[in-house]
Amino acid sequence: MRALPVRLAVAAAAVVALTPAAAVHAEPAPAALRDVPLPFLWPRAGVTGVAAVSDTEAWISGRQGRTGDGTGNPVVRRRAGAQWKEYPLEGWSGSGAVWQVVAHGGEVWAWGVQDDEDLYLARFDGTAFRPVAPPPGVAYAHGTRMWAGPAGVWIQVDVSGGPDGGQLVPALFRRVGGAWAADPVARPLQDGLSDVQARGATEAWGGGCRYDAAAGRPEPVVLRWDGAAWTALPPLPADRCVESVAPAAGGTVWALTWDALYRWDGAAWTAAPAADAFDGYGEKVRLDGDGNPLVVLSRASIYGPAPLLRYAGGTWQTFTTPVETWVDDVSVAPSGRIWATGSTVINSPLVLTAP
Repeated sequence: MRALPVRLAVAAAAVVALTPAAAVHAEPAPAALRDVPLPFLWPRAGVTGVAAVSDTEAWISGRQGRTGDGTGNPVVRRRAGAQWKEYPLEGWSGSGAVWQVVAHGGEVWAWGVQDDEDLYLARFDGTAFRPVAPPPGVAYAHGTRMWAGPAGVWIQVDVSGGPDGGQLVPALFRRVGGAWAADPVARPLQDGLSDVQARGATEAWGGGCRYDAAAGRPEPVVLRWDGAAWTALPPLPADRCVESVAPAAGGTVWALTWDALYRWDGAAWTAAPAADAFDGYGEKVRLDGDGNPLVVLSRASIYGPAPLLRYAGGTWQTFTTPVETWVDDVSVAPSGRIWATGSTVINSPLVLTAP
């Protein structure tokens, strides 16, 4: 079976640092997240996923009612105005969690793992989440990743493969009509695509690692999809895999690795300066309404608080929160409203927003 991604040693090669003059953005709003009242959840709940729709609408996913080492029961809720709404998860049985909800242009999808084994995949039809058959051959439900945007709905699953058929290999699919269309780009990558983000129907970006046979090591890479095929940008000047990508206007792309944030300006990669706020554990990058990167840290690897970060005007900012917070996920609405999920030091769930 495929091993977990290995964090490689940091190379000593120097990288040109970004300066405030490298990009011009509006003055960012104060870096502060405010609390959003939660819906009723059973004890021992956690909300990990969030999908922003507008200033007043967002979806969250997670689990609740855990006992002992059990996985609990699934959570999917919709914030509409000042109220939370719950909808049936048709076809769900047993225990488990909904790990991710994605939304764009009226499409809302959710996936979870039932009884720690079976992949649950569903699409919201306005009244309930209706089960949708996943791509064929899913061998490990927990390895699923899903994205939605202007280029449609994408899903990556782990299937059996390798030389002897006994390994887990990534398989990427795009929703076309009412079926899943396979895309071979993920196969040569070490762990498939770590992220897919789109700016238009025929412009999507992804990131990951491919194996550099000449150097004998994985090579971080960002790829662009033009509606038909993927093309790789020059490799990043880094020894860490790309964890997440955030395309911006004018061909600019931000790429996050475990320990650095990089910017592609159409000709070369440059790195944001190192800072105490971010010296590792990068997990996800998204852009705020002014095009500034927001960075989520991997809480699974951090013993202290994991706040939401922003890189703006050549400096790093740390978002303040009402209580000490570990941020799990972030999503930005088309209007620029930031929605985030997380938890407190005692693992109480949080939903936060800004401005």
